[in-house]
Amino acid sequence: MKKLILLLPFFLAACSSSVHMSQVSNDPSVHLNNPQTVEVETSQTVVMGFAFDTDYVDDAYAQMMQQCPTGASMVNVEYVTDHGFLHWTNIIRMKALCSK
Repeated sequence: MKKLILLLPFFLAACSSSVHMSQVSNDPSVHLNNPQTVEVETSQTVVMGFAFDTDYVDDAYAQMMQQCPTGASMVNVEYVTDHGFLHWTNIIRMKALCSK
């Protein structure tokens, strides 16, 4: 029981999540007829400080432009980090209104 109590702080501190930035932009030049919500999420894994897949933000932008070829408005970009033991995951979530 004493060992469990001693290890409890380590278990509680092992994982966390942090929202670093949430930005909303509006492009008044984009005219939306029958707008639909589009969501895109890409991620990057970092292990012990070594980053892999460093173009995940560009991938999110390309996926958004592929789904909204005529442009997007009310774009919400969130930059989130999920922390784990000796690794973390950077996540970009994009939500926008576009006409299809």
